[in-house]
Amino acid sequence: MEGRFDVAIIGSGFSGSILARILASRGRRVALLDAATHPRFAIGESSTPIADLLLRRLGQCYGFPDLETLSAYGNWRQSFPELACGMKRGFSYFDHRTGSVESYRGERSMIVAASPSDSKSDTHWYRSEVDAYLFGKAVEAGAVAQEGVAVTALDLSAVGDARIGFASGDDIAAAMVVDASGQAAVSARLLGVAPLTARLRTRTCAAFAHFRGVDSYANLFNSIHGDQRAWDPFDADAAAQHHLIDQGWVWMLRLNNGITSVGITSPIPADTSTSRNTVDQAVQILENRFRGYPTLHQIMRDSEIVAPDSEIRSIGRVQRLYDPVIAENCVMMPTTAVAIDPLHSTGIAHALAGVGRLADVLLTPERGGFVHRYRESILAEAMHLDQMVAMGYRAMPSFRRFAASCMVYFAAAIACEERIGGGEEPSKLWQADDQRFVAAVGRCAELVGSDADDNEVVRRMRELIQPWNTAGLFDGAGNRYAYTATK
Repeated sequence: MEGRFDVAIIGSGFSGSILARILASRGRRVALLDAATHPRFAIGESSTPIADLLLRRLGQCYGFPDLETLSAYGNWRQSFPELACGMKRGFSYFDHRTGSVESYRGERSMIVAASPSDSKSDTHWYRSEVDAYLFGKAVEAGAVAQEGVAVTALDLSAVGDARIGFASGDDIAAAMVVDASGQAAVSARLLGVAPLTARLRTRTCAAFAHFRGVDSYANLFNSIHGDQRAWDPFDADAAAQHHLIDQGWVWMLRLNNGITSVGITSPIPADTSTSRNTVDQAVQILENRFRGYPTLHQIMRDSEIVAPDSEIRSIGRVQRLYDPVIAENCVMMPTTAVAIDPLHSTGIAHALAGVGRLADVLLTPERGGFVHRYRESILAEAMHLDQMVAMGYRAMPSFRRFAASCMVYFAAAIACEERIGGGEEPSKLWQADDQRFVAAVGRCAELVGSDADDNEVVRRMRELIQPWNTAGLFDGAGNRYAYTATK
């Protein structure tokens, strides 16, 4: 780690490693630093069509065919069978708060396809293997990597290079620092940067782990109803599966190595003094394998925790928000600056958008206006996502309103996918650069919190989103939606 670097990247998860690989392959001297070592447990495994489009574009732009391959399930399984992943045909939702039997199809369930076939589907990433693979590719490309080294000092005050200090007492110099450390937010912590999290409406905590031996919920749901409704329009297990419970919702992401990522995300009450109780309750529910919810308990009762270290991990508050620009020579990746919630699986796409934006500017001699554009994009996306996610939580007491709030997010995602698929590079994802759409989301959020009956709320939300509704959202018979996204 001697000498001067063009770029120092703090954090070697998938986004930091892909950025390091791109820059190193183009002749930049890159330091890739991480306090931990690969392979390691990581949460945040669910990809989406936007993420796949961005990953494919990175592979095409910089000549990395493996990134293109990893952007679709069929190609991934054929070319990289050693890297575990899961098939994600879309999103599925089940309401457990009043029992598990529906009076009619779609009363308390919804299945939304995001891919036209199994082979072209999105994926769940087994992050410990995927991150380790991408880290190795960065090293192959010439990044100077150091694992197990904690960054303990960051000095941006000197004219010219930043200086990064380590616990050993050594340090390095770099013209640019990129903080890809995620939840650790190393640059903000070392420099005393104040968070902006108070601006966010969403307030949730989470408890999670990787389990082995989780049975099929789709099969159980079908057997209860004596039909195949959990396989329409695809197997609901091959999805980012959402289970609504009294304490919030449960995710289940199934991987092809027998592991299922399972977590609970619970709203934190306004009285922050009780937030620890909310976290503890989520951990206990997971430890007890959902004993209060018969069908969830049935598929989880014989499961065992396999990671991290055979215990449940928790986050007291999921949300964080920082200005992503620390200084002209120090910026944060989007997923270091921003965490909203796992509800709509937006994390991987946001991270890859940051890789693309930073690679473009760091490989261009002229960077005029970059800081302003980068800050504006990430903060606008954060507030827009926050509005949609907070709306979803506010809608949860009514499954109909909750399903409608998901349709608003899908409209945002599909419109953005169509733009990217058409060759455009939106300045902001999820239609955050479309003020008419942002205003429509705000009006939908007001409706969700109103005293109007469900029929009226859903009708008016459908009308508000209609200009962007190219996929027949709100109109799925039995809350079932066939292929809705650009691929």
